[in-house]
Amino acid sequence: MKKRTYIIALFLILAIVQTAAPFSMIVRREIVLSQGKQFRFKTQPVDPYDAFRGRYVALRVKEDNIDKPKDMLIQRDQTVYAIIRNDSDGFAKIVEIKVVRPKSGDYIETKVWYVQKDKVQLKMPFDRFYMEEKSAPKAERAYWEHSRGEKESTYIVVSIKSGLAVAKDLYIGGKPISEFIKTIK
Repeated sequence: MKKRTYIIALFLILAIVQTAAPFSMIVRREIVLSQGKQFRFKTQPVDPYDAFRGRYVALRVKEDNIDKPKDMLIQRDQTVYAIIRNDSDGFAKIVEIKVVRPKSGDYIETKVWYVQKDKVQLKMPFDRFYMEEKSAPKAERAYWEHSRGEKESTYIVVSIKSGLAVAKDLYIGGKPISEFIKTIK
C-alpha cells in the first residue's frame, strides 16, 4: 500500500511539473506583452515555414548589428545584452551591447550570431511572426512586396521587459498585418 502511495504521489508531482513548465512560459510572455515597453523594429524579408509550429512570416530586423566595442572580447553564441533606444523616427535601434545584464533600462537578452572585424551581428529573439494557417501565405506575399525596394513599409512591434522580447504585431503600411491582408484581393 505504501509503495502505491509513493507512486501516486510521484505521478502527481511529475504531472504538476510538466504542466507548470509550459504554463510559466506562457505567463512570462503574457506579462511582457501586457507590461513591457513597446518598440518598433524595421524588418526585411526571409523565407518562412516550420513543419512543427506552422505558418509564419519570417522576419529579419534591419538593426540587428552594432559596431564591436574595441576592448570587448566577443564570440559566436555568447549571451549579450543589447541596449535599445528609439531613433528620431521612433524606430528601435541597438545603441550598445554589454556582457553583463544591465540593472535598468531597455535591453534584450540575445546571442551573438557572428563577429566580423568591427561588427557584431546578433540573433534577435523575435525572428518569426506566427499567423493563422489560411492568412499566412497572403501575409507573406504582402510582407515580401512591402519590405523591399522603395516601399519598405514593414516593421514589427515588440514588447520588452527585463531582457525578454516578445513580438506583438507586424505592420505593413502603418496597419497591423491582420487588417492589411483584408484589403488584398
